[in-house]
Amino acid sequence: MKLDRSYFEDIHGAVYFPARAYNAYQTFTMFDKAEFERDLRYAESVKINAYRLFVSYHFYLEDSNRFFEIIETMLQLASRHNVRIMPVLFEDCGIEFDKKTANDRNPYTAVCVRYPGKEIDRNPERFHEAEVYLSDFMEKYRDDQRLLAIEIMNEPHKETGNVEFARYIAEYVNKIRGSVPLTIGCIMPVHNLYFADIIDIYQFHDNFPTSLEAFKGVVTEAKHIQSVTGKPFWITEWQRLREKGAGWGQADIPEEYKLPKLSSLADIINEAGIGNFFWSLMVKPAYLPEQRINGTFNGMFHEDGSVYSAEDFKKVSGQDIEVKEYSQLPKWYQKDLDEIKSNN
Repeated sequence: MKLDRSYFEDIHGAVYFPARAYNAYQTFTMFDKAEFERDLRYAESVKINAYRLFVSYHFYLEDSNRFFEIIETMLQLASRHNVRIMPVLFEDCGIEFDKKTANDRNPYTAVCVRYPGKEIDRNPERFHEAEVYLSDFMEKYRDDQRLLAIEIMNEPHKETGNVEFARYIAEYVNKIRGSVPLTIGCIMPVHNLYFADIIDIYQFHDNFPTSLEAFKGVVTEAKHIQSVTGKPFWITEWQRLREKGAGWGQADIPEEYKLPKLSSLADIINEAGIGNFFWSLMVKPAYLPEQRINGTFNGMFHEDGSVYSAEDFKKVSGQDIEVKEYSQLPKWYQKDLDEIKSNN
């Protein structure tokens, strides 16, 4: 599929979860139309034109009609604010799904959940069970131009044993595809080779690079591959520079590295001129257990529209305008922590 120039240079995106949703399941069970539209106004103010949005397979299994009602509402609202959505259909990251875990609101323990989960994505005899969900989604949205692209799965890789599943569902979706481009949320540029004959857009993630030189190197590599292959190559997760280490599972990283600082990488992103999505639009505790253990926070906007960092807003948006800054943890999160402490 040949894509127009905008796919190569003009994608300025953010990963989106509602401020208080700890995982995709909660994005759907807690969906609030007014909140979603409010956040779109924040996105528009920082020149965001795309959302990377994780949708919930498990919510679909519970109530497919409501699942698609919510997606349709999201798309209608997003289109009014000139934001196109890239839904993520399956997720490798997080812990295995159960109802209690998925609904957990405890700020110490609530995290992301995997889907469809290892009972399916590591068992070739059960791969086909994903087809109904995929077919249902593709039938409705494969030609919907309100979608920027369809991300079939986030971060499949050999260490978790689900590359074969990702390849299976990518081939299945490709057979029933429409005009909306297909992609996979790969961690490293080389991982796109697993799916290169199927996907239209390459991706890579580099959330916490430890040097600007290394970060610039991988971004330059992506730009070169984009030029040679003729396929867009996006960085779909980036957060901040961490010179003392990326911090995965390390509980002793410096306090300053636990907090948002998009400005530390934004210049390289802007100069490269490739599609990108920062993590995340709303200020919130880290999505992954390996970062939550550190007390990592990320994001740009608080619920009241103030920003965590005015410098981040300026660098990402390219606007030198005055914004209200609140460089603290979200008030709702601190309240939840206080309630837990008082109950103990």
